[in-house]
Amino acid sequence: MTPERTTVILIRHGERLATSSNPPLSAAGQERARLLLHVLSQANVSAIYTSDALRTKQTAEPLATKLGLSPLEVLMPQDIKHDILTNHAGKTVLVVGHTNTVPEVIELLGDSKPEIEDHEFDNMFLATVLGDGVRVTRLKYGKQS
Repeated sequence: MTPERTTVILIRHGERLATSSNPPLSAAGQERARLLLHVLSQANVSAIYTSDALRTKQTAEPLATKLGLSPLEVLMPQDIKHDILTNHAGKTVLVVGHTNTVPEVIELLGDSKPEIEDHEFDNMFLATVLGDGVRVTRLKYGKQS
């Protein structure tokens, strides 16, 4: 029997205002969230994961609304990995995280931990999980940051 292929799309939240410890998206971040809707609206995303940060929720909101999904707020990278592989195996999911959590999830899935600089908001990682193996492709979307 062929193992199920699970696709995990991982991004960092969009650009944020530097106004508080839980800042909202800036105008550029809101534009990136709208672009994400365009890029992923036909990707068969069946679940969206965010942190408890306002900026991750706002990044996911346009796509979640379009797809009729309620984002899942999961904080720990190991819990994200477990939930994806337990409850969404064989499907496509989106993880909207941070400079530390996105690389941690990728490493937990079985690939090397990528570096995301603080000024980078345009990375999109496409992780294909098949059985015990994973292949990660690093892409760019939207305006270069």
